[in-house]
Amino acid sequence: MLTIGIGFSDAEEFFAQTKDELEDEASMLKSLHLVENGLLRRGREISRHLLQGYLNNCGDGDIGSEVVTSANIRLTHKRSMSRQIQTFFGTVVLHRIGYSTRGYPSIYPMDAFLELPSSSFSYPLQKFLISEVAKGSIEEALQLLHEVTSVTISKGKAMTLIQNSVSDFDSFYEFKGRPKTVPNCPIMVLTTDGKGIVMRPEGLREATKKRRLATENKYKTRLTKGEKRNAKRMAQVASIYYVERFIRHPKDVFDEYYRREANFRRPRPVAKRLWDRYEKDSVEVIDNLVVQAVKRDSAQKKEWVVLIDGQDYQMTQIEAALKRQQVQATIVLDIIHVIEYLWKAAHQFFEEGSFSCERWVESKLQLILEKGGRKTAGSIRMSAAKYSLEAKKKKIIEKAATYIADRAPYTNYCYYLKKGYPIGTGVIEGTCRFLVKDRMDITGARWGLTGAEAVLKLRSLLKSRDLDEYWNYHLLQEYQKNHVAKFSNLPEIVQSLS
Repeated sequence: MLTIGIGFSDAEEFFAQTKDELEDEASMLKSLHLVENGLLRRGREISRHLLQGYLNNCGDGDIGSEVVTSANIRLTHKRSMSRQIQTFFGTVVLHRIGYSTRGYPSIYPMDAFLELPSSSFSYPLQKFLISEVAKGSIEEALQLLHEVTSVTISKGKAMTLIQNSVSDFDSFYEFKGRPKTVPNCPIMVLTTDGKGIVMRPEGLREATKKRRLATENKYKTRLTKGEKRNAKRMAQVASIYYVERFIRHPKDVFDEYYRREANFRRPRPVAKRLWDRYEKDSVEVIDNLVVQAVKRDSAQKKEWVVLIDGQDYQMTQIEAALKRQQVQATIVLDIIHVIEYLWKAAHQFFEEGSFSCERWVESKLQLILEKGGRKTAGSIRMSAAKYSLEAKKKKIIEKAATYIADRAPYTNYCYYLKKGYPIGTGVIEGTCRFLVKDRMDITGARWGLTGAEAVLKLRSLLKSRDLDEYWNYHLLQEYQKNHVAKFSNLPEIVQSLS
């Protein structure tokens, strides 16, 4: 028999009723799945009655004739107030004493004792919601929440909960600092990339908003290719991680790219942290990336490698951020971006899909892996001089050669491979896809700035495996803000109610 204490009479009665119903169902030989489904519903209801019984036993929080606030205001007016709380098991009601005075809102010692949230939704309910929002759409998260708990939350209230749930994101990482245990891996990698999503007009940066307003849309219901450019806001995504050396030869990279047999296992990133921001511009995010790296390795005991995709702003801002922090790093241009430019150039010389086209790319890839970007750019230009090509094709070839030549200082791949450095931005590309494109770039989606920022923070916490640790930190901050900050002597009050 379930042991029930004072205040749990409703739970005891419901449990006994459930037991009687099960005995009746057993006599009728009902299917197991029908009984199991019934118990899911009744189990939630038993839990709700038990939770309500717990609240009944806690008392009303009457601690005497007055309460003194943190502003040294004496609250002497007492009245009993009820509060509904939506929990995993359903709605429970707390009856407690509130203290107030004229011109000052009521405060409730029992709310502080129970560490209640400011909203009517319990913290476990909120944690379930944000965990699901971090994985998929808000609509799907709300539907699953209803299926699991029978609790219904409107999308508007859900967005408020989501935005509040990440209010301590920045302070958490300031508090967290460097990892508790720094891996023995010799290399620390910094990498960053940008990805845009379609925003509602009020969420665009001013320059983009002006171009958007000046653009006359071809359709009323959708944006065409050229129009999307003026409807997007860029999220700058950044990542830090450690990795073991991965020493290779140019031929190994060559064989791996062409999917020939490769007898090696690529080391996996460890202690990875990911984050992205819409509110802040790329300068702030990249600067913060370097600052976070300094916190992890201020003495530069690790070998710093910065992986880039070659965008002009990216190179300039990374070099400036490293200079501001007075640290040294090896900047590496992503080999996959280089290969894409080689293919673009090859298609101007040869027919797409032809053997000659592939052979040309192979030769130039081998050259850049062994000799670097400057010789490769010169070789591309020499190839162009041998052919009689139309101006449009020459322009594309020259663009590829210029891209490689301008980034030649970051293409010493032979040296990078000997040192065991990574030469591809696969980690950040995958991060951009998970954090931004897979969730934020859904066809037809239009985001507001605060909503997009909140969802991206949740997804970055999930991807960094920091969500549980962050949530515990967030609850501490909520307790300070919602309760500790209101009372002059909360520890004594809590002790008196215990």
